Amino acid sequence: MKLLITIILTSLLCWENAKASHLRLQPRIVLGRNASPGQFPFMVSIRYGGSHICGGSIISANYIVTAAHCVTTQIDGDNFDTTPSFLSIHAGSIHIERDGVTVQVSEYKTYPGYRGLMGDLTGGKLSPTFEFFTEHIRPINLAESDPPNFSNGENLGLGSLIQDGPKPELLQHTFCPAYLIANVKCIIHMEIESLLCLLPQRRDPSGVCNSDSGGPAVYNGHLVGIANYVKGLCGSPNPDVFANVAYYADWIKDNSDLQNSDSENSNVENANTENLAVESRDSELSNLENVDSENTTHEKSDFELSNFGNVDSENFNAPSD
Repeated sequence: MKLLITIILTSLLCWENAKASHLRLQPRIVLGRNASPGQFPFMVSIRYGGSHICGGSIISANYIVTAAHCVTTQIDGDNFDTTPSFLSIHAGSIHIERDGVTVQVSEYKTYPGYRGLMGDLTGGKLSPTFEFFTEHIRPINLAESDPPNFSNGENLGLGSLIQDGPKPELLQHTFCPAYLIANVKCIIHMEIESLLCLLPQRRDPSGVCNSDSGGPAVYNGHLVGIANYVKGLCGSPNPDVFANVAYYADWIKDNSDLQNSDSENSNVENANTENLAVESRDSELSNLENVDSENTTHEKSDFELSNFGNVDSENFNAPSD
């Protein structure tokens, strides 16, 4: 009963803020809000030639993870990699253009067999590395298992506030967490394993937008997803699609220094999770069929694999050599 009351109050609060936001005509990631300094110290901006192109996450003093399509262009089924010397990250600041530190990417590895949404993730090595962590620069732990279905997740980004609109001055995070769904309806419709969906709550469509690719989805202080794809316009009721970090965790560890630092990372104090809902709604999984179909179910035609073969450049900006 207490959980039900909390859910109802949260939904009402989100809806009222949505209406107020529309009345003030403030375009931004729907129901997004500015992050506070140090709130998400693992978040980084991926830069190409000094300009923001994607989000990413610090996983150790030496490595970050992001989406493969942020650094690789696919043409006729072939991958063309961006020269690492063009890539850098900006960390330690919620401001997109000031404060913090900029670090060069010395090399990166893309998941073998990456194609479209299959294996859309990359691990980047930094040079120089972070010599020490601060309250503004700190890694996030990888998820070792799928989040419970219908648990509340949160995504972050420095991408456009509205479709084809301006970018924010400050890091944005979702005010009303979305539902995390692994291996149920949206995954079945796409017929692709290893993905995680972030589904907007009823009446509260939200999601990633231009240049939010590679950014994190977070649950319970752990990195559970890497932004891969959005179907349709920004803020549509369609689910946003993420690489499922738990599925790729072993590969990420094998291609970084995490195998040697698991015990250390397990003690890392992650970003403030007071705004992340940690209570599972797994018990409601059986009610999946009863949830409003406009928000949770989509016809097969909406998820044809032909629509997912290549990342939609209109929704996610990726660099090219």
